[in-house]
Amino acid sequence: MASILEQYRIADFLEWHRERRLNLNPEFQRASVWTPAARSFLINTILNELPIPKIYLRTIIDVNTKSSIRDVVDGQQRLRAIIDFANDKLVLTKAASEYQGYTFSSLPQELQEKFLSYALSVDQLLNAGNKEVLEIFSRLNSYSVQLNAQEKRHAKYQSDFKLDVVGISKEFGDFWEKYQILSIRERVRMLDDSLVSEMFGILLEGVQDGGEDKLNKLYERYKSPSAYSADMNDIGKKCADILIYFDKNLGDALTVPNKLYKAPHFLMLFAALAHALYGIGFGGMGEHMPARDPSALTNLAIVRDNLATLEEAIEAKSQDSVIQPLKEFWLKSSSSTQRISSRLVRFPVFYSALLPQRIV
Repeated sequence: MASILEQYRIADFLEWHRERRLNLNPEFQRASVWTPAARSFLINTILNELPIPKIYLRTIIDVNTKSSIRDVVDGQQRLRAIIDFANDKLVLTKAASEYQGYTFSSLPQELQEKFLSYALSVDQLLNAGNKEVLEIFSRLNSYSVQLNAQEKRHAKYQSDFKLDVVGISKEFGDFWEKYQILSIRERVRMLDDSLVSEMFGILLEGVQDGGEDKLNKLYERYKSPSAYSADMNDIGKKCADILIYFDKNLGDALTVPNKLYKAPHFLMLFAALAHALYGIGFGGMGEHMPARDPSALTNLAIVRDNLATLEEAIEAKSQDSVIQPLKEFWLKSSSSTQRISSRLVRFPVFYSALLPQRIV
């Protein structure tokens, strides 16, 4: 057996499929399970000439007939989506962004040509038996990095909720970098999506208990179009508007880097801004939920001073060096910031920082 890395155009795969020389259903493949959203996002990736994972084929060469049959070892879902789209069996959904509503035949000719000429990277396993194929995948899995919770959510859900989260996360890539809210390494592992998911949760449900299990349940609650309905589609716009408001009006309050702009604390500042600008639900705050005050954000000079005071408290080495009104805030900021017990204290303090009175 030999393993050979090659590239083939989508047109080549379509030709093999027409000639019945491409087998999409060898025994080690799963049935087709991709949602229309996942299939549409793949087509968007191809039309934008971005890379997709390589395909693994087991190529069986018959010297008597001088022909070959290609078994799809890994990549069946991708190839099914590609073939169905090429045969007008897939109408692109919202997940295809600017190509929503298109079929292949309704695309402009230049996009059809781009699609057909897109090169797929292929690892060909020549004349490999099942035992050898399984050995190869055992070795590949030995070197793979275990997915974190957000990466698993990204793979599992293909909902409008997820797509809106991803859209905001990518749109504000420069924002995360400008304020050093998340590092490049954290963004590579999709922690920007995780942060935006929590922001969406705040806008939809108010400040709640945090943690991966809570985020899993949030994605589950809003996975269907009926749960995350059309009248909720302004959640993404609200999230964007809050971040833009911060950037234009408060971004210069502190020098960068600082702890206040790190994700756990910035999330509570985001919640406070959301409450001031739009109002949010009680969530898990109960009697600790501050009433919405129309004077919030009316004196931005004082707000900047208050944010500097909060940052100084967060940076303090011990509770003894913090002013009396912020001692509990310091304590909760120094422990687990995901738990509602921490947010019950910290969120009201962040909201009070937006009022036209200095904290001290």
